[in-house]
Amino acid sequence: MTARNAGGRPRDPENDVAILRAALELLIERGPDGTSIEQVAKRAGVARLTVYRRFANKDELLIKAVEAARLTTEPRLGDIGALSIEEMLDFWSNALSQIHARQLLARLVGSLPDNPTLFRTYWDAYVEPRRAVFAKIIERERDAGQLPPDTDPQVFQDLVGGAVFYRLVITPDPLPADGMRDYLRSLLSHLGYRPEKRSD
Repeated sequence: MTARNAGGRPRDPENDVAILRAALELLIERGPDGTSIEQVAKRAGVARLTVYRRFANKDELLIKAVEAARLTTEPRLGDIGALSIEEMLDFWSNALSQIHARQLLARLVGSLPDNPTLFRTYWDAYVEPRRAVFAKIIERERDAGQLPPDTDPQVFQDLVGGAVFYRLVITPDPLPADGMRDYLRSLLSHLGYRPEKRSD
């Protein structure tokens, strides 16, 4: 079914894609302070009103743009809970090795002092729901004996997230997908992760 705006006219899905793509590009290039609805509309090739009909404000637009980009590199949230840590390594390593992931993370974290509302919205809308799902995966792996029995799911995620942030934003050389996979596997091993050995 074609989405409709408040006036009842069908919304063009191509405009939706163009707007989100333009917003993400500008966020990475210029940061949230350097991005405006007007600039997004111009780059997307649409009228400014077309953007305002879809998004209440710039923060909402930027968050949706970030979420849309993430959805192209990871499973849907509802599907993640069924995966094991081992199964998640592939999509983690592929997603984190993308150059825009490095640039986007730097922009989001850099925006925190001047744009706390944007970062809070991103945390509440995107990060926190995924942390809740990952916590259940970690608990399941821990109960299966693949993680130490005293593993705290929240602390585990903080340690992994902090290491990944350092790897992506602080270190000067990006890793390709296979290098990121090796790094993540080494990191998990240091946290006591022991994948189940399956017989052929």
